[in-house]
Amino acid sequence: MKALRSHQIEWSVTVTRKYNPPRKIRVFGRSKEEAILNAVSSAREVWGIWDAKSFSTPEKK
Repeated sequence: MKALRSHQIEWSVTVTRKYNPPRKIRVFGRSKEEAILNAVSSAREVWGIWDAKSFSTPEKK
């Protein structure tokens, strides 16, 4: 995951999964839109979530 910069905010996103229980992940971004894009792109690579079905609206941590 990218290094946290001073202008980025930490967000919490719940990932609904097809074969496993939901999981909360944390992502960084300047806006909700950027946070959800980062969650989608990092779900497999960073968090190892291969069965993601949907992503919740990001909430500030």
